[in-house]
Amino acid sequence: MLLQQDTYSNSRTIMLFSRSATALALMFAMGTAAAGPVQTLYDGSGDPAKQGWTVEGSGTQVPRDGSTEFSTANDAGGRTSQTYLFKYDTGATNYIASLRLQVLSSSYNLLDAGLTFSPFGDRVLSSYTRTNTFMIAEGKVLWGDEAGAPALLDTSVFHDYQLRYANGLLSLYIDHSFADIASGAASPVLSRTVTKPDTVSSMGNLVWGDATNDPNVNSRYIVDSFQFQNLDAADVPEPSTFLLMGLGLAGLLLRRRSS
Repeated sequence: MLLQQDTYSNSRTIMLFSRSATALALMFAMGTAAAGPVQTLYDGSGDPAKQGWTVEGSGTQVPRDGSTEFSTANDAGGRTSQTYLFKYDTGATNYIASLRLQVLSSSYNLLDAGLTFSPFGDRVLSSYTRTNTFMIAEGKVLWGDEAGAPALLDTSVFHDYQLRYANGLLSLYIDHSFADIASGAASPVLSRTVTKPDTVSSMGNLVWGDATNDPNVNSRYIVDSFQFQNLDAADVPEPSTFLLMGLGLAGLLLRRRSS
């Protein structure tokens, strides 16, 4: 009779431990893949300033059906004041941002861009941040410092231009899902290890728009949406923490069996 009780007790202990280990494994699997929800920071309709964006400079906005056209006009006679940038401070350190737009016209020179997209908005296209910035021109996307080969595509139609910044690696994707970008299943068209911003306030300061007032360097484009995902949204325990939890649980179960 005692043998049957011990066998039952051992079987029950093993079953409880197995279930607990499975639960811990699921927690770990879910935790390591955790990220925040995809948020719409700009829905494409109306003034971005009314949806929480900070506006620098001036230009023209033309509302369309569910989207908005933005443009600048710098005359050939000299510099004008029409830089036109939109910034949003997310407070994140590792993240994905997606800007869906159609380019009607966009130019650049050796110093500045008529249409830029950057993860660090405090110092756009300065000598420090050109390596951290993408320029979207007619028919191609390239790094702000123009190093390497550009990514060629038809920019006259809508695309999702998506940047991912994580642990010092900055990558640009085009027309992928957030899930594939976050998991690594998507392949970037441009990627490099970049220097972090020199100020903490620069982290997560997303920016897009016309970054130059140089003569004849202009932009005209239609924005449909701007979306964002924080890759550090969940407070995920280290693997060693899960191991300690499992060992502690095992000890409690064995103690319960011996009492």
